[in-house]
Amino acid sequence: MGEAAFDIAYRESDGPSANLVRRLLLPPGWLGPRPMRLPPPEELPEEEIDDFVAQLEAENKIMKAVLRSEREAAAELRAQVAALTSQQVQDEDRNEELRTDRDRWASLVERLLFAPR
Repeated sequence: MGEAAFDIAYRESDGPSANLVRRLLLPPGWLGPRPMRLPPPEELPEEEIDDFVAQLEAENKIMKAVLRSEREAAAELRAQVAALTSQQVQDEDRNEELRTDRDRWASLVERLLFAPR
């Protein structure tokens, strides 16, 4: 995990979404204070279990949205890299054509200047 993610996860002045951010950013077993963990099901009242399940489903949807946006961003970056690569290949082909034309003209000028009279 990078320094930025660690800083975000452990900022003191975060609001109520800080716990969610910590749970999403920090992998299990990370050293330091852990975000809230669910108690065993036998310790929870029945009505709180439904709330926890709803909360976990909401977090799951958030994670799926984050992953989807990351995949889209990665695909966009790959497309940009491919476009730049193809543009670079076209530029190299164009440079090769220009070099060939320049060599052809240079040989023509050389023949005209140094041709026996």
